[in-house]
Amino acid sequence: MRKGLWVATVSVACLIAPVAVADATATAATLALITNPQVCGRVGAVGDVQPTRDMVMAPGFGDEGFAVDTKNPEAQAWFDHGVRLRWAFEHSESVRAFRKARQLDPSCGMCAWGEAWAIGPNLNGGGGDPESIATGLRVARDARRLARDATSMQRQMIEALIQRYSGKKKTRALRYARAMDRIAKRHADDVSVASITADAWMLQPEGEWWDKDGKPTDPAVTRAMAILEHALTVKPNDSGAIHLYIHLTEWSDDPHRALAYGERLALLAPGASHLVHMPSHTFYRVGRYKDAMMSNVNAVALDKSYDQLVGPPGGIRGMRLHAHNIHFGMGGALMAGGAERGLELADWYMATYPQLAGPPEAGEDGYVVYRQVMAADAYALYGRFGSDAQVAALGEPDAGRPLMRVGWRYARGEAAARRGDAAAVRVEAQAIAALLADKAFKGPMADRQTGFAELFQNVLEGRAAMIDQDYPAAIAAYARAAAIQAMAPEGGDPPMIWYPTRRSLAAAMLASGDAAGAKAKIGELLKDWPNDPYSYYVLYRAEQALGDEAAANDALRHAGVEWIGGQMSLAEA
Repeated sequence: MRKGLWVATVSVACLIAPVAVADATATAATLALITNPQVCGRVGAVGDVQPTRDMVMAPGFGDEGFAVDTKNPEAQAWFDHGVRLRWAFEHSESVRAFRKARQLDPSCGMCAWGEAWAIGPNLNGGGGDPESIATGLRVARDARRLARDATSMQRQMIEALIQRYSGKKKTRALRYARAMDRIAKRHADDVSVASITADAWMLQPEGEWWDKDGKPTDPAVTRAMAILEHALTVKPNDSGAIHLYIHLTEWSDDPHRALAYGERLALLAPGASHLVHMPSHTFYRVGRYKDAMMSNVNAVALDKSYDQLVGPPGGIRGMRLHAHNIHFGMGGALMAGGAERGLELADWYMATYPQLAGPPEAGEDGYVVYRQVMAADAYALYGRFGSDAQVAALGEPDAGRPLMRVGWRYARGEAAARRGDAAAVRVEAQAIAALLADKAFKGPMADRQTGFAELFQNVLEGRAAMIDQDYPAAIAAYARAAAIQAMAPEGGDPPMIWYPTRRSLAAAMLASGDAAGAKAKIGELLKDWPNDPYSYYVLYRAEQALGDEAAANDALRHAGVEWIGGQMSLAEA
């Protein structure tokens, strides 16, 4: 996974990157694209958490933890659980667990260290606000005062953590990483220290971890990789180290290197929804869309179980990564043709976040806008796989939610395309065009949201042209959609635009008689969307048209590996 832009911002604006003009007749606004969120999901300040008295220690979060300066077995158990929650990216719950350990043993210095560590910056972008930093420093200083019985190494860890929260703001992350690195070098086989140190290095770069060729952009990335790879030779089944390794390798030049670890992560932490979800980052990048779907179907079920067992503050809607799990599962389902599971996830998403379809609430921030963008996958599932009755039952979102309206129109358009009703498809495309003409997208993100809308308008125009066998028009529409999508990285995490629009372009090219051009287009996009089954179907048809039966049969075999949907057609590619 790339280092998240979430880390540097508190609004969804970071998800929506401005892009260059790719068409001389288009403006920057119409070619702007909502890009991938670059980490697992946004979380805010974690220092202000709920009381711990009734907190339940849920099982199945792994076996991480290490002995600290307490003789109270319960305090030790809650400390260990806090470590496991932190590596499961349950940040607020981790703070609660460490606070519970402190309540059980107020003299435990490392219990205070754990609280201060969990409060601070994390790969989801939380913990960097002034309140969390101030609280983290205060609690870290408590840890220093209390840690008379801690080991020498643990006292050094406390001093390193104080570096994270004090002194010059620009150098805090680097000073913390370097201080932890000195400890890690002296204790090279301590996997807990290794994971904490790798996490510190991963937080240190301000930009992306990897360049466009998947090469490291910062020595911190190289160092984190070396630390984690050594740690996993010492303890191959450490779920915290595996979690970080998946993140670190996802957008590298070889995401496959985390595959074997990811395949067993869910077994190592079967109760931790985020760790059950995590392999899907690797699965998506290597083209295992069915597995990406099922990882998240299971993660969503675990979120529901955790809500019933533990009753975390805010319930399931308060779980910041729950929407990410649903979104990832919907993305996998769309790519694999997983209609049944995908529609279940879509129904759950819409039921869990019903406020998305109503008027904006006072004080809501860009995170809700991001969730509206995620809803596009739910609408795509209804459009691609839902019955006419399901699609007809979808309520029209309020005018204050233009992004939701785009998704709703897109669902209706895709459903009409499946019926072969070109006129109905055009009605929905024209309705999106009307939103654009009315400048329905307001605020600082208006130009980026406009690009999102125009892409789906063009996809629907392409669908209608394919039904009418107007292939030049279909090629033009899909080419415009592909130009928008090409302005940002495709594939993985999952993408905001659910599929490679270049495959629709290739299908239109093939239908127009350009089999060689279609084959070349598919070969190009499979580098970004490996194993896309529908793209292999288009390739199969192209090879047939070119008269290469052996290549056609090979492409058809590939199409069947990840596809669990029904019959395919060029018109719906």
